[in-house]
Amino acid sequence: MTTEPISRPTRDEPVPSTDGPGVVISAAALAKAADALRGMAYEHRLQILVILRAGETTPSMLAAAIPAHPTAVSHHLRHLLDSRLVQRRRQGRRTLYSLRDEATARLVDEVLRYVQE
Repeated sequence: MTTEPISRPTRDEPVPSTDGPGVVISAAALAKAADALRGMAYEHRLQILVILRAGETTPSMLAAAIPAHPTAVSHHLRHLLDSRLVQRRRQGRRTLYSLRDEATARLVDEVLRYVQE
């Protein structure tokens, strides 16, 4: 019995979708989705996202709200920025973080809804 190695699509190759016949998702889009899920895949990061659903806030306020050292919160925020789940803006000397967009808020809501079912 000979088995052939499974070929993985490159980032530019389309990947069949389960959304119906003829619907194709690019490997690049799948990679982006995996990055977003990896960004959320830590309890403190998910907690930060839940807090940010209420609106923008500073890293020091986030550190006060979750059981993590401020340095760890900054580290988590960097991962969330890299995953394109949050955005930051400067207001004078302060840095404010918020969810990137409404789609991110819906994603957080869906994850929370998933665990409650």
